[in-house]
Amino acid sequence: MRKIIITCLMAAMIFVGNVYAADTPLIKIDEAVSNHEEYIDLSNNQLTSEELVKTMTEYFGTYPNAGLINCGFQAYDEDENGLYDVIVPEYRYSEQMSRIINRQNDRAEDKIISKAAGLAPEEQVKYVYAYFCTHYAYDNELNYDLNHLYTENSGTCASFSIAFKNIMDKLDIPCKIIISDDMTHEWNQVFINNEWRNIDITEGIRLYGTGYAGAVWRAYLTTNN
Repeated sequence: MRKIIITCLMAAMIFVGNVYAADTPLIKIDEAVSNHEEYIDLSNNQLTSEELVKTMTEYFGTYPNAGLINCGFQAYDEDENGLYDVIVPEYRYSEQMSRIINRQNDRAEDKIISKAAGLAPEEQVKYVYAYFCTHYAYDNELNYDLNHLYTENSGTCASFSIAFKNIMDKLDIPCKIIISDDMTHEWNQVFINNEWRNIDITEGIRLYGTGYAGAVWRAYLTTNN
């Protein structure tokens, strides 16, 4: 039986493209992590080593529950056909603590949402973007999970993008996570005024830190051109 140990580096993502597609392996993995399963059966979605790395890297870059497990994980080819059909994740917290953390993250997001209540959709987007840019810092230690984001007020492009999308979903505002072609960065797109526009919280934080008046808005609702 073949075994492989994979580490997905959040600073250098491999998967490129839009996320949250209805991709069966990702949904299967997320359901298993949500249920704190020790053994993730992918026998119906067997993967090559390259596909496995791409799938898990996308998972860590786009799914909130990914913060509950370590980037390093083990995978096995149990039927020895050259494809990996089992993932064994390493959980960072107990099952009980994972559920507590998810509830805490929800409360942190709901607190931000409550302050945008009653605003028009575009003003809600503007408020949430400005809130992150002015209250959070970039984490050079690359802590990617939402627990760290909300307890330490610092995160990475991945955690900012995931958190922003979670909040937009709760506000019923169409939102996507985008990963750059050079595989080193991710940001969001929102559908406002009948078009998709870019929002880059990580860049907004950097611009806000320059101290120049209005600089933070250079990363807000930009076009794809």
